[in-house]
Amino acid sequence: MKTIIYTATLLISMLVNSQTAYEKGMTKAFALWGEQKTDESINLFERIAKAEKENWLPYYYAAQVHIITSFRIKGIDAVEPKLKKAQEYLNEAKTLSKNNAEILVLEAMLNTSYVAHDPAVYGPTLSAKVEELYQKAKAIEPKNPRATLYHAEWQMGGAKYWGKDPKAFCPEIEKAILYFENDKHDTPFYPKWGKDRISQVQATCKE
Repeated sequence: MKTIIYTATLLISMLVNSQTAYEKGMTKAFALWGEQKTDESINLFERIAKAEKENWLPYYYAAQVHIITSFRIKGIDAVEPKLKKAQEYLNEAKTLSKNNAEILVLEAMLNTSYVAHDPAVYGPTLSAKVEELYQKAKAIEPKNPRATLYHAEWQMGGAKYWGKDPKAFCPEIEKAILYFENDKHDTPFYPKWGKDRISQVQATCKE
């Protein structure tokens, strides 16, 4: 038993030690985010981005932390600085990866946060932009699960606002489920998030 434990410990140690500085940094940044240390996580993603000058992913995740946490902040004045900084990170990511569906999905979510925090001001000015970003993402990558799922959620929200039936978009959720099952990329740290959101969005279809 001791031999098995020792061997397992040795293998884990070898695995950790075999990671590159980039992999160690990214793993730590995700761990900080998981521990709700969002500012530290963002700062680390930014430092990695400055070191990995041709890699869009660190900027992408720095933006994502800002965007995801923005939905839990009350008041447009409090959230606006985070969204502006997130846009800066996304702009950097876009210079490194052109026509990237994943980046466009995040940008759509960023603008959705503006609309959610102040619909009277940002609804008329940004709703069309959100729709355009999702359409572009799906044109680039038709089977992208995040583009399909979050676009459907956006459309459902719009349908409710305009007094239409949000269940019209339920078939898109079924597509997203299938796309998540086939969502495979070899690039380390490539976006794979969003699957846990399906049940919440799908609840509308069961009402």
